[in-house]
Order: sequence, then structure tokens, then C-alpha cells
Amino acid sequence: MGTNWHLDDSFRLDWENQATIEGGHEFSISVQGVATPFSVEGIEITLEMEHDFELDVIHTVALDLIELVPEKFRQSPILQDYLEEAGLQLGNWLTSVRDIVKLLSPNTVASLNYLRRLGALIGVEFSPEDETTEAKTRKEITNAVDWYKLKGTYRSIDIMALIQEFTVNLYDMYTNDYTTFYLVDWFVGDENENPPGFDSSYYKSPHFGLEVLLNKVFETDSLTYLWETDYLDNLHLQVEKTRPAHIVPHYLLLLNPKTDEFGNIIEVDGEIKTKILGDWQSSQKFFDMVGSTNAWNFDDGTYFDQSEEGFLKSITKWVLGTGNYPGDLSGSFFSIENPVLTGTIESSDITIEEDKVTFEFIVPKGTQQDGISELGLYIPGTPDKLVVASIFPKIDKDDRVELRVVVEVFKTDLS
Repeated sequence: MGTNWHLDDSFRLDWENQATIEGGHEFSISVQGVATPFSVEGIEITLEMEHDFELDVIHTVALDLIELVPEKFRQSPILQDYLEEAGLQLGNWLTSVRDIVKLLSPNTVASLNYLRRLGALIGVEFSPEDETTEAKTRKEITNAVDWYKLKGTYRSIDIMALIQEFTVNLYDMYTNDYTTFYLVDWFVGDENENPPGFDSSYYKSPHFGLEVLLNKVFETDSLTYLWETDYLDNLHLQVEKTRPAHIVPHYLLLLNPKTDEFGNIIEVDGEIKTKILGDWQSSQKFFDMVGSTNAWNFDDGTYFDQSEEGFLKSITKWVLGTGNYPGDLSGSFFSIENPVLTGTIESSDITIEEDKVTFEFIVPKGTQQDGISELGLYIPGTPDKLVVASIFPKIDKDDRVELRVVVEVFKTDLS
């Protein structure tokens, strides 16, 4: 008899038309009774068990072809046998034709080999067979259409990064000389309109900025890291799968320490701890601070309406080191333990806002340094004055990424 199975009951159309059903049943029994002393008669126990099994088999419905034959020929046994078999085979064939569309669904085919062939029809790039499972392969095909709708967009890259537990910022990149590029939040404007601050000489380049926010701690061989160089390998591989052919990714890491002007040690995601030190001048002065360690008096040369811009703009030196973490910022004489990189903060990269002051600098691609774990901002001089310090898990930087550092000092108490 030809058979046709319900395809949503885990029977696959590309299996042979047969199935073996196996089952088992376990039970336990205990017998209790009262023994008769000195009785020599045996005890006979009869146990009857009854089980009901129900098996639904959906088979092909044979076509009744006898109705197509003139009545005077219907009594022929040979013809009747032939039409019975032909009706059965035709019904089976028509059922298979009806269900052939199920061969195009990843949920209704059986073999992994056929699944990969099915995916190849729509260009799915599967993971290597030894790194995946049948269930994951089905899921990859099932998600393929929705993925193609996202492919090539910033959203697709964001999803790729989240799968790898990275938080990313994505930017357009503008230039007017194809040498210096500026990161700009995604912008849509009218024809010939540029983002604010960019005149008509600037244009959007075929580059985009992919910036990984260093806010998660990873552990390798009992050492803690915010970033290891091989993290970029897989991220880059995934980005290559989704980016348009004419678009070029520009990779950055973002280190974003935060603290306040009140000397509190502030920790943000990623175990990044930051504090201002003794030479910091608070940008806000209050009459009720008299008597504290930061007291001001009207006759000591302090002016309550004086701008602190001069002090803030004098903090122009940065130093990165490979020591201290997991050290202690609470001491009075903190210093960068093992300085390895240094540079200058441009005055234009020091932003004074109503609620905070921001210092920003970039360590360029060409610079390579493993184990970065401490940061200091200084007022240059003889000697330099350390005014902001930060410690964090290790960062291994290679020549494929820029390291962008944004230090925020808030004017309100963050503790």
C-alpha cells in the first residue's frame, strides 16, 4: 500500500515510504497477602494487563477509476484488478505532486545534505558541518529571507555584534580630501544637504565607522580583558558577510571612563574605575564649602564668577600604561605605574558643557600595544600634574583598530 505521512509529524518527504515505530513501557507491581501458617498449598496469582495503542496512519486515497469505464466492461476481473492498482498509484502520485512544495521548506525535509542543497538555492552560507547541528542548519535557512532583508544595513551589523556580545556604534564617515575622515551619526537630508558643521565641500565617503564599546569583561586563562586582538577576527568575518561590496569598514574601540568633580571613584560597565585627583579645580564654587578641604574665601584670590575654561583647557596630555589594574585609586599618591604611550589632547577636543567636561583623543591604527590597563590626564609642566586617573582590565591594541578614548567628568555627584 502506498503511504503518505503528515509532514508536520516529523515525517520527511524525502524519506522512503516506510517507517518503523518503536516503543517501550515500564511498570512495577507489588503483591501483599497474609500467609496461612502450616499451609502447604501454593499461592497462585493471576495478573491480567490490558493496553490500548492508537496509531494514526494517513495513507494515500486511491482514485476510483472504474467509474470512467463503460458499465458493460466493469465485470472483467482483470480490468478491475488493473484499475484498482492504477487508482492507488495515481492517488499516490497526485498526493506527492500536491506535497512537492513541502520540499522547499526547511521544516519538512529530512537529511542534512538535502537541507544544505536547499539553502544553496537561495545562497545561504552555512557554518562548517563539524561546527553546526541539523537544528541550527534548519534555523539558518528559516531566517535567510528575513536576514536578506536586513543584509547590507547598519542594523544587520548591529545584530552580528550583539550575537558576539559586543555593543557597537555605527557612523557615516565624511571627508573633503579623502585623507581626513570624520565620524558622523547616520544622517538623511535633502539633496546637497550635509550634517551640521560640514559645508558643501564635504561628502559621505564609502567608509563607515564600526566602533566597539569596551563595556564587557572577558576572561582568558584567569586574566581579564576588555579586548584581545583576536576578537576582531570573527567580528570582521561576520561583517564581510553582510556589508555591501563597495562599503569599507573602519574599526575603532571606544574606552569611555566617567567620574565626577567630587573625588568619588566612579565605576562604569567593564570594571572601568575613574577619579579626579588633588590638582583638579572644581568648576562650580559654593558658599557652603567654607570649612571643607576645598574651602574658598573671598580674599584668597578666588572669584566665584570666574570661568574655569583656562584650567580645563590646560589638561592637554594623556598617558596610557600597562600597570595598576586591579589596583586602588583611593590613595593620595596615585601615579601611572608603567607608562607606554603618550600624546596630546587638542584644545578643540576638550568640550565644556553645562553638566560635564569631556576630553577626547585617538590612538591611531599604526600604534600597537598589549596590556593597556591605566590612563592618566595631565597638565604638562615640570613636573606634569596628574588630574584624572583611570584603571581597567587589559586592552590589547593592534594596527587594525583605532582606540578612541572619551573621558567624561560630570559636575554633579555620581556616587
